[in-house]
Amino acid sequence: MVERLVLVRHGDAEFYGPDGDESRRLTKRGKKALKKAYPQMFAALKQLDDVTFWVSPAERALATAEIAADVLDIDPEDFDIHNSLYEQDDDEFLAELDAEGEGTVVVVGHIPFVHRILWELTGEDIPFTKGSVASVALEDGDVRHGRLEWFAEGPEA
Repeated sequence: MVERLVLVRHGDAEFYGPDGDESRRLTKRGKKALKKAYPQMFAALKQLDDVTFWVSPAERALATAEIAADVLDIDPEDFDIHNSLYEQDDDEFLAELDAEGEGTVVVVGHIPFVHRILWELTGEDIPFTKGSVASVALEDGDVRHGRLEWFAEGPEA
């Protein structure tokens, strides 16, 4: 059973992608801001052994996940791509999470999805600025109930 869920909103992205919404990339300023902020923001996870990345297939989410994974020495080839994150399907996502093994799952997705999941699990109504990160301890392996461990507001791009 998953013990911890780390919700991440992608960093600052272009308004338009070359091939539509899914191809929107992080801005240069957005990448730079994440590379500067994420070593400190993800420091608490460096001590954990079993960390899995679930990532939306959108380019901006993949690029954000790569920056976070670099801090944790995780190979992007090990990312699990979840369409439920791009489609923002709460029920499908929670079912996938319930079927996951042990450890920590880092989820890199979008607004309003990450905000809504944080609210559903913890009752916390914290705005997710671009690049924000929230760590939720799941109570007794129940993917529908959790406790906010910490929140780090995203860097300004």
